Amino acid sequence: MSAKPYATLHAGKLKSQTAPLSWVVENLFLEAGAGILGGAPKSCKSFFALDLCVAIASGTSCAGAFRVLSPGPTVVLCAEDPHAVISERLSALARARGRELDDLPIEVVVEPVVRLPEGLERLEATIAAFQPRLLLLDPLIRLHRADENSASEMSVILDGLRKLARSSKTAILLVHHSRKAAAGNGGTGLRGSSDLHAFGDSNLYLRKLSQDSALELKIEHRAAAAPAPVRLKLKVDKQVEPFARFEVLDAAHREDPAAKRILELLAKSDAPLSSAALREKLGIRNQTVAEALKLLQTDGRVQRAGRDGWSASAPK
Repeated sequence: MSAKPYATLHAGKLKSQTAPLSWVVENLFLEAGAGILGGAPKSCKSFFALDLCVAIASGTSCAGAFRVLSPGPTVVLCAEDPHAVISERLSALARARGRELDDLPIEVVVEPVVRLPEGLERLEATIAAFQPRLLLLDPLIRLHRADENSASEMSVILDGLRKLARSSKTAILLVHHSRKAAAGNGGTGLRGSSDLHAFGDSNLYLRKLSQDSALELKIEHRAAAAPAPVRLKLKVDKQVEPFARFEVLDAAHREDPAAKRILELLAKSDAPLSSAALREKLGIRNQTVAEALKLLQTDGRVQRAGRDGWSASAPK
């Protein structure tokens, strides 16, 4: 008996029947994409991953630099941090956006043990229940018992997650550690099999630049051009109402939703507006207004008009 040929489709028909690539977060992560957020310990990987989840859930920019194009629910699985830490970080990231965590569609997996690949079926059921835009798994090492240096063992896990992302149309992000004193770029520095580097549709790499907590974010895409690296700094305020936000150190990459709204309001106003007036009109916190005005003033896009007022700067 002759062998049955594989199913094929003419290239022209494939093009007409295939949807173009689309972003969950512009230039950062693709819809139905799978990828890795890698970096050395203490490089703010988990904080950045949670910022991405809050950004998608709230429809605000990630790290103040990347626009969310497909907002919606997110599901978070943090296998190392206590629930109190997860809740505190999510609340602080939401508050910095002028939002309350209770109002955001973020689900946290609270079962004590999740194992892959055995747990893939339950992850699929979880995605079906909440229809998230993004599933965060942090960190990968706590979710399996495979030999990370074995391509055959890791491929069972990685192929299963990639298949799940494709079939569910849910982006999946794995947080993973880099090797100590890793040389080369972020991908080759990931701990374990080279299949981990090859796995991602979008891979993100965080690196600590200096002792003053500056970070560098590098981005790789399988099917899209990589944007320029972005320098970031995590700012955490532990006052009465703690908040946390990533501040972009490169002005060209800044995309702050509060700053954008303030600029639009000032441009439409016939007279300067005070910080209190801006806060009242936009319904956001004093601290959020202050941070946004500082960002806009640094970029030369707003200026003080009198002791308390602000106005948009004239175009140069």
